Amino acid sequence: MRARHVTSDRSYRKPFGAAPTGGTIVLAIDVWDEPDASAQLRLWTDDKGEQLIGMQCSHREDCLRFTASISFEQPDIVWYSFNIRAGNGDIWRYGAREGCPVGEGAFAYANPPSFQLTIYSSDRAVAPEWYRHAVVYQIFPDRFHRGADWKRRVESLKKPRKGAKRDLVENWDSTPYYKRNRDGSIAVWDFYGGTLEGIQEKLGYLHDLGITCIYLNPIFEAASNHRYDTGDYLVIDPILGDETSFRRLCCAAAKRGISVILDGVFNHTGDDSRYFNRYGNYPDVGAWQSVHSTYRSWYKIKPDGTYTSWWGVANMPDLNEQNPDYRQYICGRDGVVRHWLRAGARGWRLDVADELPDDFIADIKQASLAEKNDAVLLGEVWEDATTKRAYGQLRRYFWGNELDGTMNYPLRHVLLHFLTGKENAPEAAIELETLRENYPRDIFYSELNMLGSHDRVRLLTILGNTPKPDTLGEEQKAHFHLDRDHRSLAVSRLWIAALLQMTLPGVPCIYYGDEAGCEGYADPYNRGPFPWGHEDSNCTAIFRNAIALRKTMPVLVNGEFKPFAEGEDVLGFWRWDKGVAVCVLVNRSTTLAHRVSVAMHGEQVDEVISGNSPEVSGNSVSVQLWPLGTAVLYFHPAQRLQKPMPAGMGVLAHITSLPNQAHPGMSGTLGEPARHFVDWLAQAGQKYWQVLPINPTDEFGSPYAGLSAFAGNPALLEGYREGPTAFDTSFESQPVYRRFCEANEEWLLPYATFRAIKARLGEALPWTEWPEKYRRWDPELAESHELKGNVERCCRIQYEFMRQWDDLHNYAHSQGVLIIGDMPMYISADSADVWSEPELFELDGSGRPVGVAGVPPDYFNDKGQLWGNPTYDWDAMRQTHYSWWMRRFRRMLELYDYVRLDHFLGFSSYYRIPEDHTPKEGSWCYGPGLELFSQVFSRLGTMPFIAEDLGIVTPAVRALVAEIGIPGMDVVQFADEDVHKTYHPKPNKVVYTSTHDTSTLLGWCMHSFGPESASQSCSHICTEALCSSAPVVMVSLQDVLGLDDKARMNTPGVAEGNWKWSATEEQLSGSFEKLKNLAKRCGRFSPASPLKDS
Repeated sequence: MRARHVTSDRSYRKPFGAAPTGGTIVLAIDVWDEPDASAQLRLWTDDKGEQLIGMQCSHREDCLRFTASISFEQPDIVWYSFNIRAGNGDIWRYGAREGCPVGEGAFAYANPPSFQLTIYSSDRAVAPEWYRHAVVYQIFPDRFHRGADWKRRVESLKKPRKGAKRDLVENWDSTPYYKRNRDGSIAVWDFYGGTLEGIQEKLGYLHDLGITCIYLNPIFEAASNHRYDTGDYLVIDPILGDETSFRRLCCAAAKRGISVILDGVFNHTGDDSRYFNRYGNYPDVGAWQSVHSTYRSWYKIKPDGTYTSWWGVANMPDLNEQNPDYRQYICGRDGVVRHWLRAGARGWRLDVADELPDDFIADIKQASLAEKNDAVLLGEVWEDATTKRAYGQLRRYFWGNELDGTMNYPLRHVLLHFLTGKENAPEAAIELETLRENYPRDIFYSELNMLGSHDRVRLLTILGNTPKPDTLGEEQKAHFHLDRDHRSLAVSRLWIAALLQMTLPGVPCIYYGDEAGCEGYADPYNRGPFPWGHEDSNCTAIFRNAIALRKTMPVLVNGEFKPFAEGEDVLGFWRWDKGVAVCVLVNRSTTLAHRVSVAMHGEQVDEVISGNSPEVSGNSVSVQLWPLGTAVLYFHPAQRLQKPMPAGMGVLAHITSLPNQAHPGMSGTLGEPARHFVDWLAQAGQKYWQVLPINPTDEFGSPYAGLSAFAGNPALLEGYREGPTAFDTSFESQPVYRRFCEANEEWLLPYATFRAIKARLGEALPWTEWPEKYRRWDPELAESHELKGNVERCCRIQYEFMRQWDDLHNYAHSQGVLIIGDMPMYISADSADVWSEPELFELDGSGRPVGVAGVPPDYFNDKGQLWGNPTYDWDAMRQTHYSWWMRRFRRMLELYDYVRLDHFLGFSSYYRIPEDHTPKEGSWCYGPGLELFSQVFSRLGTMPFIAEDLGIVTPAVRALVAEIGIPGMDVVQFADEDVHKTYHPKPNKVVYTSTHDTSTLLGWCMHSFGPESASQSCSHICTEALCSSAPVVMVSLQDVLGLDDKARMNTPGVAEGNWKWSATEEQLSGSFEKLKNLAKRCGRFSPASPLKDS
């Protein structure tokens, strides 16, 4: 006889996984080779014991299917198996396979292990979504950061106190070490002086890391430095601060989108506490001191004066949680739980939840929700919390009215054992699937996924294959550090660990210092001070990149989950939701590479870790995983948020680079020079003309840092150089002019006023130094007698710019040419936008930037780059629903057919340098990511964008481009192959032979291949690019003309001498046939015919 039941297959068990009360659960088993079989479903619960339920039989093509429907009105843990009676009367017992509680079962000779079925109830009216989407950071408060108040705070250590001695460690960087008494108890508690104000001072660091929730180890008054021996639940430990400090911290954190979870130690207090008062350090009469003490009944004190304590630790006496006075003190309206939630916390983590009665946890939950309906309650549980037993009782943590999640120690065990070779990939996949099926879905997605904690050896220390702790003495453990090779191994494994942590279901939690590269064996060495100024930048980058990937891909937060294994070394899992799927693959082997194939899902796939194109063959996708290699495959539809680009080719040339026949020696304009160029493009079969930004330039002529993100550059106007009367102004009285001013008033009037003030006070004087009456935009300024004339003149110029641009744009369409524009990421500090809306930028009270954009030092530039543009206040932008950006994007779509988004990285992460600091002192911060582009899509429709994804390209940037669907850029000069021989463009890229920021193609060939063969190489590479599979290829005008670096448009990092190159009419005429023939030879010729919407 053969039989089959698979717990994860909905045809055998429905619904999947844990089931809610009141619903119908259908269980099925198929039986082969026994036509006269019958079946019983065997159930077992603690309350009812064994139940046998007859199963209904139906005939299938090649087997019998037995089904039974069951329902439960109360939460419970149900164990089930199957009894199959053969035709001869023999009973075959079918249950879980030994060591594999989920998946497909098997027959057993005796009673088999049962399958688990968790029945739960969900009573929450408001789900804590803020927590579900969080990235948590655990802080041991004494060791994180000394605030400005620390010296004042540590004065409290000098207060006379009986009991263990308390000393200040002056040297912040010293290693913690316990001084013990002969009986093993702590003789001296060492304090480092970390404070709540210190945490507040580092909120910027946490925000930039991507943290949205802080979990604080205990902060209430206590004798020890760990504070799990609470002295007073209603008083912040004076060494850390006071209640005002806590409220300020919560308020400041909330402004940065960061919530706070507190650690509640409600099973025991310290013996040196207000309530027990063993040493008489408190004025109240404590339980130890008198049988008449108010608190005597709170503790489990025997008639002989002895008492029970947590795990026999005498300085942590057990509380009697059933005492009504104590419970009211904790859970009452003015009790501990609600008091601190009211003060600013947003949730609690319950220490040693196994020691707390279920009804007490339920009371704490009820009190929390009464104060804040989206509060979260977590518990410290070290095992599978659905089957946890304590003191002989099955715990009810997830039955509906207790915990929202637990510290996910089982997940930590799986991941670290897998990475360090203590269990293989199939075993890890089974353990992950077991958690998935046993836990209610909301719980599973709310588990606190921690890899490090105050109770465990540091993450890097584990990943570095260190000696077992019991083989080392305390001195050896205190001074142990990984050597270079083992440190390198640990950091390599750290990327896999962080990637898994950020991509698995649940809420990731980073233990302070893990991202800085801290090492250390268990307590106290894992509680060392944060190494400010000595952080391991590689470790920080690892966590930041993993967090950024999670923030960029919503499916990693809410998507469904299914783990699997490929051989012993490769662990993988699927996440899927709303038409997209992600497959995460990791190879834990340090020596073996593995080729892994998975099924194709959706129309297209991107690999976002390396950016390499996976191999697609039929319905299979393959990737190569090198030792300790990872891959994240993102499967998606071809059409996402993007507007597709028609296939073809085009020329990149700014308007100022065009020859001006009417005014030889002068740069091109929007009039005849531009029209003539459109004719040249159309007749040569070109589909696209790409221009640089057309907004006003800075004093160096750069269009990437001008005076306005919206206005047009008057210098591009036909006739503008001849003076303000060179073009017709009869439009002033016409309705069309009035409508233009009204439609663009939000940017036009501030810009015109800004220009009028500049004209009055001088171009060189920045707005931050203007007289007070001009310092802030006010509509009344535009009507002031001294400015009104110039304001009106500027509005007329901008109207004329729009008229000339629209004429050119329409003319291009009539010739079948689409215009690609360029939108700079940043704008100048001395611009109309910063002046009129300073609240959207990071400025001080006087309007000067407190943060400026740039890039960090790298291999090519050991000093980095300081651009000087003010960085955006993205939190302020978010509060306005990105109104300024919506206006800006709408303006770009009015001007262009497609828009290149310069420095696209900045939308994912941007490098912020504090004012008056060097690039080395900057830090990476998060941009708005997918949230911004989702808003663009919902308001403006499909996006005709091109991402400038050159330079620093992180997994999150690749993921963002893939989520949106817009093409990136592939510059042949940056190809990862010998383009002198062949060229293979990357998928979903617009190919460029060069850009305004690079050498010309000929210049690059001269440098790369030598001047003798440069011209031939240049021609070959250009042809290879145009004949490639890329849908769109753009050729710089300099490359069409075959010019070297003397014609280069811009050299990044050099202020002067750029933006001046222009072509001659002779050069254009001489290259026409060449361009036309190239277009035809490579199948990219586009006949000059009006566009459909022209």
